[in-house]
Amino acid sequence: MRLGDAIASVATPIARTLGLDCIDAITGALRPDSGCAKRRDWLNEFAGAMFDYLWTSRKEIQQMNQYIVTKQIAVEAETPEEAVSKINEGTTISLNVSQRPQPMQPQQQGVRPATILPQQK
Repeated sequence: MRLGDAIASVATPIARTLGLDCIDAITGALRPDSGCAKRRDWLNEFAGAMFDYLWTSRKEIQQMNQYIVTKQIAVEAETPEEAVSKINEGTTISLNVSQRPQPMQPQQQGVRPATILPQQK
């Protein structure tokens, strides 16, 4: 059951008892063109969008892997600036690729460490 439908299931009998104009007198249900029905539909859409944002987006982010590439190059130069300008001429002596650490999710963090307060005298 969606959020708007859940609220409407509680609010519709109240509106019917109060005789509000958003209830169809013949069917006893919400009139489709009423403000109450429009709010119900908006809540359903909003709750769906929030669900998609909170859950789908996180899954897509978690599936994306980032890597750190470290390359050590040996060049002959007299200054650091000259060495940087000769990067393309150098010889690769080391290449390291590692996956970038992902931040821990709240459910993975476990128990937070206790705060140590100073002793009172």
